[in-house]
Amino acid sequence: MPGEVKGGCGRRGKPLSRGRVSPSGKAKPRVAVLGKTRSILTWFEDLVVALRGLGCQVEAIGTQAEGASEKLLQRRDGLRDLDNPGVRERVATRLGSFAPDLVIALNRAGLPQGLDGAWERLIDRVPWVGWLCDNLNRVPPGQDARFAKVFYFDSGCLPALREFYGEHRADDFAFLPLAVNPGRYPCRAPGGRKPALVFVGKCSPHRRALFQELRSLGVPLEVYGPGAGDWRRPWRSRRFNAAQVARLYGTHAACLNLPQPGNTERGLNLRAFEVPCAGGVSLYPEVPDLARCFEPGTEMLVYRDAQDIAENIVPLLGDSGKLDDIAEAGRCRVLAEHTFEHRARSILEAIGLG
Repeated sequence: MPGEVKGGCGRRGKPLSRGRVSPSGKAKPRVAVLGKTRSILTWFEDLVVALRGLGCQVEAIGTQAEGASEKLLQRRDGLRDLDNPGVRERVATRLGSFAPDLVIALNRAGLPQGLDGAWERLIDRVPWVGWLCDNLNRVPPGQDARFAKVFYFDSGCLPALREFYGEHRADDFAFLPLAVNPGRYPCRAPGGRKPALVFVGKCSPHRRALFQELRSLGVPLEVYGPGAGDWRRPWRSRRFNAAQVARLYGTHAACLNLPQPGNTERGLNLRAFEVPCAGGVSLYPEVPDLARCFEPGTEMLVYRDAQDIAENIVPLLGDSGKLDDIAEAGRCRVLAEHTFEHRARSILEAIGLG
C-alpha cells in the first residue's frame, strides 16, 4: 500500500519497543515531536493529534526561539532551531523530564554537531527519527547523521540522504508521503460545481505567471489567497481558514495545484491530500511520486503544462458526473490510506512501537 513502511529494529539492531503499559495491558508509547509550531502548514499539530488518537502519550516541543534569552541568541548570532544553544537546552530539559520511547523530528535529516553529554545520553537511550516535509537538495552543514530512520515525502530527497548517511544506510530511508487531518477539511454537502478551476494559496510570481498563461488560453480560473491581485474582488486576496478553503475546493470543478519550486519537486504537497478529502477534484502536475499515492485519471487529474490543461482538462469541467466520480474515488483513497493517523501508525510500526 502506498506510503507504508515496515521494520522492527533501529541502530545496532536493538529492539525499540519500550512503551509504558496501561492498566488494560496495552503498551502506550511516549512520543516526543520536535518541529516548527504555529505555522501556516499544520503537519506538526496534525501529527501530534494523530499520535494521541492512537493512544500515545505525546510531548509536543516547538523548536522556534522562545523567551528573551533564546530570541536574543537568534537575533545576535542568527542561530535558529536546534542550532540555537538556548533552544537546545530547553528541548533537552523537556525530553529529559518526559522520558520518551521515540523522538520524531520534523523537517530534519540529522542533529547538530557537538552535542553535549546530556544530549548524547538522550540520543543513545531512545530512537530518533526524522520526517522530511519539504524537499531536501542537500543537508545543511554542521549536522551529524544520527537518526535511526529518515522518512521522506519526496523522492527528490534521496540523493541528499544517501550522500549524508552513506549507501550502507539505504534501508533506513523510507517513503512517507504527506497527509491530511480530515477534521480540518470537511467534505461539503453534495451540490453543483462551478465549471472553473480554482486556486487557493499564496500567489507567488511563478504562480501568477501560470495564471496569466492559462487565462490567455481561455481556461476559466478563479484565484484566492495573498497576492491574488483581483482589484474587482479584493476580499479574495486575504488568507482563508481550512473550512473556507475546503468549501472552495468542493464547489469548483477542479482545484489547480501548483507546488512551490524547491519545496516540492517529485512528490505531493499537503494540498494534494486536502482537496480530495474536502470532496474536491485535484489537478496535480505529472510528477514521479504521484502514482505511489493515487491512480491518475481515476482519483486525481494530472497535467503537464498550461497547454495540456487547456486542451484536455477544460473539456471535463462541465462533466459533473465524471468529476463527482473522481472526487469520490480520491476521497475514498485519502480516508483509507492518507490521513495523519496512517502516517503516525507507519512510523510507530517501523521502529517497533506499533
